[in-house]
Amino acid sequence: MNRAEEDYIKMIYELTVEKDLLMIKTNELSERFGFSDQSVNEMIKKLEVKHLVSFVPYKGVSLTSKGKSVAIRMIRAHRIWEVFLTQKLGFSWESVHEDAEMLEHATSPEVLESLYKYLGSPKFCQHGNPIPDLKGKMEKSATLSLDELEKGEVFEITRVLDVKELLVFLNENEIKLHDRYELIEKDSFNGMIKIKDQDRTKIISIKTAKMLFGHRFNS
Repeated sequence: MNRAEEDYIKMIYELTVEKDLLMIKTNELSERFGFSDQSVNEMIKKLEVKHLVSFVPYKGVSLTSKGKSVAIRMIRAHRIWEVFLTQKLGFSWESVHEDAEMLEHATSPEVLESLYKYLGSPKFCQHGNPIPDLKGKMEKSATLSLDELEKGEVFEITRVLDVKELLVFLNENEIKLHDRYELIEKDSFNGMIKIKDQDRTKIISIKTAKMLFGHRFNS
């Protein structure tokens, strides 16, 4: 299995977990990867031949038990390495993805479990994504996005998409996990949201708000 195929397997798993669905639409993969529908469909056919996914026309795609096993192994390794790189080596959260991608393929199960215990058995990576155990069990992934809130509601950020441009933007605007913001204005026409953290007011795009997840906070 090449890296591109593994990336698809991981993304299918992540999207089914995020959306709490057994099957996802192929256009959701197109949107997340930024690929054409044709290239996504071609890859799905390759994965189906290898018995890693099941595809049902007009309904979507899901992982087989074989595909799910591969996805859990890679996602677990990836997120554990991201925790190590950020917590122990001081890497920033926007710069660890590529290194974690390489390390996840080169780590034996024994080394990974030792690393996991060394880190204190973390339940989440630094982006707020849950780390599955060896059987795929994990904490619930935050699925409520900031753009879904209404004016006056308070939101705590507990997960962000691992997109480098997004993470750099969050750094520049001093937005991080577990910050709480009140939504004070939503301009859907211009695609902008205004949020407030104590005495600080920030303006972000709805596109960005769709990539920030968490829960409503009741003070």
